[in-house]
Amino acid sequence: MESLKMWAKSTVNGQRVLLAIKAALAVGIAWFLAPHMPGVTEKYPYYAPLGALVSMYPTFMGSVRTSFQTLLGVLLGIAVAAGVLLLGDPNILTISLAVGLGVLLSSSPRLGPGREYVPVATLMVLIIDGHTGVDAFSLGYAVQMGMGVLVGLTVNVTIFPPLKLEDARVGISRGRRVLVDQLEDVAAALVEQWPPERDAWAATGHILENSVGEIRAAVYEAKESHQANPRGLLKSRHRVVSEGFEDLAVLEIVTFHIRDLSEVLVAAIWEGSLDLALDVELREPLSGCLKATAKVVRDWDENHETVEALAAAQESMGVFTAAVAAREGYDVPSLAPGVAVALDLQRILAALQHRLAPVAPSETEV
Repeated sequence: MESLKMWAKSTVNGQRVLLAIKAALAVGIAWFLAPHMPGVTEKYPYYAPLGALVSMYPTFMGSVRTSFQTLLGVLLGIAVAAGVLLLGDPNILTISLAVGLGVLLSSSPRLGPGREYVPVATLMVLIIDGHTGVDAFSLGYAVQMGMGVLVGLTVNVTIFPPLKLEDARVGISRGRRVLVDQLEDVAAALVEQWPPERDAWAATGHILENSVGEIRAAVYEAKESHQANPRGLLKSRHRVVSEGFEDLAVLEIVTFHIRDLSEVLVAAIWEGSLDLALDVELREPLSGCLKATAKVVRDWDENHETVEALAAAQESMGVFTAAVAAREGYDVPSLAPGVAVALDLQRILAALQHRLAPVAPSETEV
């Protein structure tokens, strides 16, 4: 686990360095081209590097989206200012109302990072173009920003466009190991002295939830980095994206049920709001089932064959459910947690079976 974290950290640092280099290059190119823009736009060269800078995003499609939203925010602010200038020279009242309108328009979530540019562009155009009486600034602002954005997008897509498939794989692996640790900790606690001293697993709900959130973000970022990326044209990389979403779906199911069974066991072991008790006869078979399930997830993470581990987990599941069924004549509080945990484990194994079971070979004629 520690080696995965170190690898992920070094990868992130490397990506940041590459992004910084590309941003510096794009800004330099935009600044070189800005004075050569036609007409009055050459008088406002400083907005070209700004356009290049705002187009720098860790993924190409993210760069496209951010750039479009920024330009839309700028144009919207210019449009508001132009409407005021058509009515006459700006004054304290019209400037205040225009900026207020710009702030209202910037509340649209569709503008993304472009929201900040709406009132700013409105104010700047009103002050500068309103003072000079010509529309040179608004034209130069829009054109130079647009040119800088094009430069930034070109640099981003032609120089090692980021492909975050490996980040997603590392995130998924880290998430699987978190689940393995949880299952093994609970399994060990069940066969210790009662109530068990091992209780760290009882307060890991937020860790499990955060782990799934990180996996989800990594998988969606991998998908975004794959879109319109020349480096993502290979079929194997399409398959990595698809498998990432399949793994995410399974891990979300497994995590939900591990959290649920952990909460049930916490209520059954320690006094709480629920009147539950886990019978001593269920503890050992439940521990064995949890260990066997953890073995399936571990083999999956280490790319080992999972057929035997799945079969062993199903067998241990049968032992546990038989022990639960044997408790039918006993009081409900001792039975209820066993049934609840059994259902959670069955759902976990069903999800793992669906994801990991090999495709049955087709029969061939002899």
